[in-house]
Amino acid sequence: MRNIILFIFLLFSSTLFSQQTEIMVSDINIQGNKITKSRVILQELALKKGNLINKSEIENSIKESEENLKNLNLFNFSEITYRIEENKLFLIVKLQERWYIWPYPIFEISERNFNVWWTDFKESNYSDFRKLNYGVFFNWENFRGKNELLVVKFRRGYKEHYQLNYDIPYLNKSKTLGINTDLNYFRRKETFYNTSNNHLQYFIDDKKYSSKEIIAFSELIYRQDSRKKHKVKLGYHSSEITDSLSKLNPNYLNNNSTFGDYFLISYEMENEQRDDIDYPLNGHYFNFILSKHIKNKANVNHWGVMGKAEKHIQLSDRIYLGSSFLAKITSDSYHPYFMQQALGFENYVRSYEYYVIDGQQFWISKTSLKYKLVDKTDFDISYFKMDQFKKSHYSLYFSIFSDMGYVKDNQNSAINPLANQLLWGKGISIDYVTYYDKLLRIEYSVNRLGEKGIFLHFSNPF
Repeated sequence: MRNIILFIFLLFSSTLFSQQTEIMVSDINIQGNKITKSRVILQELALKKGNLINKSEIENSIKESEENLKNLNLFNFSEITYRIEENKLFLIVKLQERWYIWPYPIFEISERNFNVWWTDFKESNYSDFRKLNYGVFFNWENFRGKNELLVVKFRRGYKEHYQLNYDIPYLNKSKTLGINTDLNYFRRKETFYNTSNNHLQYFIDDKKYSSKEIIAFSELIYRQDSRKKHKVKLGYHSSEITDSLSKLNPNYLNNNSTFGDYFLISYEMENEQRDDIDYPLNGHYFNFILSKHIKNKANVNHWGVMGKAEKHIQLSDRIYLGSSFLAKITSDSYHPYFMQQALGFENYVRSYEYYVIDGQQFWISKTSLKYKLVDKTDFDISYFKMDQFKKSHYSLYFSIFSDMGYVKDNQNSAINPLANQLLWGKGISIDYVTYYDKLLRIEYSVNRLGEKGIFLHFSNPF
């Protein structure tokens, strides 16, 4: 009997204690959203109106909500404060929206990275401006205030690019379904048709375009929660080349023709737990893609699996450690040349920027130890009168890094010696991070070949 009474007393006490520590989210006041719909913002908050929350969990929930808002890339600044009155929680969300409509001229280099372009430009005695693109790019972010993206691109020059993209993240009332549709047309007179000694070989046709490509896809996106997504994609890719280019490399399309195309169906899962998708310092990330290439007029009929994992941790007040691992495997050991890109383009081992390593499978690992030289510093730009531009921020980091990678090539490793061997690069960098997701990296690195150099990049190395 005594045990029963004691059990009832403990149960009553724990219930009473829980009731005393839990409070209700009574109101959420959003400020500064002149364009963005309130429901888009509310969707990103870990705290919902009417929810009960333990007082000890408030700070973590606010931190998660601020990270979600930052990763929308809709706001230059976002801050959530709160107050508690009569056991009720009141939230204040303060935002400064970005400028969303960007109709601006295009004037850019058309190369894999800045150093490759600068080397070629220097060798021409600073006279060869062929590898430049120009045109007009219309980018309407946060279209209709619903975080939609509308892109229209008209680019001429070295590599012509015409694009129409419409990304709708929320189709249904519960905001769990979205759709992204993208249509691209490329053409160029100078086309790389082969890789020898891990350098691209180019063919130029001054009279007509030596290659043309159409890349189109539509994907259905299911948003499991604010940080987890699932995507199903249907895509189409066609490539057309001239007779001259086909004779230079019969394996370019590998179908005894100057035209090849294939279809693609894929499933992608993404788990985004980083504090900042553009320059992460804390959290983790995982991405997995299972794809099936369906043969039409190109000899492309294989399965592919690609996965990426990242982990970022804070070791002390100013020291951070980040690491990532990316791998790709395919079911076919022989691919047409236009399908063989591995390392040297979007993915690369730092210090090997001058090289292209083709192959059917690869993996790459990156590790960086960062030291924060300058904390995030806000400042006003007095000559800008618009709210979206006049307040900016910057931060500065010093990092020591080490990258490793490996490409499996079953086709042309005899003429491309960097395939089928371990690649390793190491070095130091200065990273300048500022608003509108802008990043400048100046790196000094060394590779296994004993080559040293200073490299300039404008994106996150991970």
